[in-house]
Amino acid sequence: MRSEGDEKGERYSSGGIVSGVTGLVAIVAVLAYGVLDEGADLASWVYPGLLLAAGLIWAVLLRPAVVLHPEELELRNVFHSRWIPYGRIDSLAIDQVTRVEVDERRYVGSGFGRARLAINRDAQAGPNAPSDRRSLGWLVEEKIRRRMSSERTALPTGSRAAIGEPAPVRRTWAVPEVAVVSVLAVVTLVLALLG
Repeated sequence: MRSEGDEKGERYSSGGIVSGVTGLVAIVAVLAYGVLDEGADLASWVYPGLLLAAGLIWAVLLRPAVVLHPEELELRNVFHSRWIPYGRIDSLAIDQVTRVEVDERRYVGSGFGRARLAINRDAQAGPNAPSDRRSLGWLVEEKIRRRMSSERTALPTGSRAAIGEPAPVRRTWAVPEVAVVSVLAVVTLVLALLG
C-alpha cells in the first residue's frame, strides 16, 4: 500500500479550476493593491480575511479530486481524503459525484463527476462505442474498474485468507488546509472585533 507521499497518481477533477484560479488572482491583486498603494487605507482585518478567502478557495474549488494511485483510490474532499484499496471496492459509480461502496459503507468524492448531459450521452453511446465518444468520467470509471478487476484476479481463489485482506479504508485529514483556515479565521475575527 502506498501512502500520500510515495508516488504521484493520476489526478482528475471537474469544475472549479477556472473559478478557483480566477479567485486567487483577484485576491492577489487586492492584496498587492493594499500593500503597494499608500492611500489604500484597508482595515487590518482585511488582509487575513483575504488570505482566509484564498485558503477557502483552495480547499473548496481546487483541492477536491479523484486520484488513482497504483494500489488505491484517493477520494480527495475539502478537508480530508479517503484512501480505498482497489481490491476492497464493492461498487463504483461516477455520476455527479464519485460514489464508492466498501463493505456496505458508502464513500463520496465531491471533486470529480459527470454532468447529466454526459451521463445521458454515455448511456446512448452503447457498450461498444469507441472511447473517443465517451466522457472523461466514463473513461475514469472504466480505468478504476479495470484496476478493481486486476486486484481481484491477482490472487488465486481461496488465497486471500492466507495472504490477508487488502488494506483497510483510511481517512487522512488535510492538516495544512485545516490549520491555515482555522488560524486565519481566528485572526480575522479577532482583528475585526478589535478594529
